[in-house]
Amino acid sequence: MTSESNRSGTSRADSIRQKRQQSNKQRVSTVRQQVTRPATVQAHVTTTVRRTSPYATPNLTGTRVAPARKMHYARGANGVEVRMPALPSIQFNWQTASAFLAFCLLILVILLNSLDTFRISSVQVSGNKRIAAADVTPVVVGVTRSIFTVDRSKTIDAVQDAFPEFSDIRLKVSFPNTVVLSVKERQPILAWTANGQTQWIASDGVVMPTRGDGGTLMTIDSSVAVPAASLALADSAAGTSSTDTGTVAAATDTTTQTPAAPAALQYIDPQILQAAISLTAQLPSGATLVYDPVSGMGWNDPQGWQVYFGLDLSNVAFKQSEYQAILQRLQALGIKPILISVAHVDAPYYRTE
Repeated sequence: MTSESNRSGTSRADSIRQKRQQSNKQRVSTVRQQVTRPATVQAHVTTTVRRTSPYATPNLTGTRVAPARKMHYARGANGVEVRMPALPSIQFNWQTASAFLAFCLLILVILLNSLDTFRISSVQVSGNKRIAAADVTPVVVGVTRSIFTVDRSKTIDAVQDAFPEFSDIRLKVSFPNTVVLSVKERQPILAWTANGQTQWIASDGVVMPTRGDGGTLMTIDSSVAVPAASLALADSAAGTSSTDTGTVAAATDTTTQTPAAPAALQYIDPQILQAAISLTAQLPSGATLVYDPVSGMGWNDPQGWQVYFGLDLSNVAFKQSEYQAILQRLQALGIKPILISVAHVDAPYYRTE
């Protein structure tokens, strides 16, 4: 054997070393191929047996389990291999996407409702004259905080209840935190004073508190508050001046108006309002209007007595003539009355005490 090694020119040790190097190279090449291409694992198939009755033929159904991927990692050229843990095979499906989308939308809604950036901090009012926008802001903020949760009907009703002076209220939202109100303001035509308190009355019969400058108004003195209209008459009056409201449009100046029922308003009895307006034309200089629940409308004469004409003033000219005749007769007799009533033309009377 020694002679054979010497004849070939290589020793036995060199020959064994070359064989080992070739074996290591083949093993490294095999590992590298396994690293670049995941090892395929035969899918495990399970069989499910289902019986509908004890004697029925079993129904065999196969269920294929998704194979796990195995990874091998080789360190250097010395043939050392490290087997990595099996990695799960994650597959995309619409159920997962829908759950993720719903979670993102939930987070978005929570942020939009809680961020201070979108909390209502400014209210702009156009069309107002006596009512300042600063007075309207607490009412709007008290109903809703975020512009994304604005309830248009509830907000407009709250503004209408707090400010009966407003009519035809329109609402829209401007990003990021502004509510814009467009209103028409009722103008008072009469002032009603009872028990030291004064209220204003608009031309449509709405009773309003005294706010701002109403100008020079005819005042009605009475011992009772403003007589309210019946429910049917109030609903009829409200129907003639329905309120248009706008939808909450996100960050736009466009608003879609839809008619909505106006908030509850207090209306004066239309018969009393008409009587007061009609009697104003007959009022003497220096006299003031008065109202009594029994005798109706009249005035305080500057000479020191009261005269009442009732509530039916369809024949006010005849009642005025009758009042003048009674007054002339009393003056001729030297009688100074404290009250003259021609509310009933067939039964007028006067009182001296």
